Amino acid sequence: MDPMGGDYRAQARYFAPLAVLDGDVLTERQEELARAVLEAVLLAGLRPYNAEAAADGEETGIVLVPVPGNSRAIRVLWQQDAAAATHLPTDLCYAQQAAMHQALRTILSAHRFWIEDGPLGEAPMVCGLTRPAG
Repeated sequence: MDPMGGDYRAQARYFAPLAVLDGDVLTERQEELARAVLEAVLLAGLRPYNAEAAADGEETGIVLVPVPGNSRAIRVLWQQDAAAATHLPTDLCYAQQAAMHQALRTILSAHRFWIEDGPLGEAPMVCGLTRPAG
C-alpha cells in the first residue's frame, strides 16, 4: 500500500482519486479536502479504499464520496470487507460500520477538520480543513 516510501502527503495525493467510490468525480476543492483527509487517516494507520485493488476483490478502506449539492464537502465512510460481511450477522455489520464511522469522526475532529454534526455512527461529512470561527 505504500507506493511513496512513507511520505504520507504523497500517498494522500496518489490515493485521493482512487478512493472515490463508483467513479464519482471530485471538484478541485473536494480533491484538496480529500488529500488532507487521507493524510490524516493514513497517519492514524487506516488504509484508503483503492479502486484498482477493488477490481481484484480488495474492497476494504476509507471511501470518499462527493456530497450532492455541495461541491466543497465530502463524506468519509468505511468500506467493510464484503467477504467478511457475508459471514457476520447483519446487526454486527451495522455495529462495526457505525463504530468505524465514529472513529473516523474522532480522528478527523482531532485533526481539526470542520465536520457537520450528524447522528452517532453516520459517516462524517467533512466541510473544510478547519471549523470556521463563530
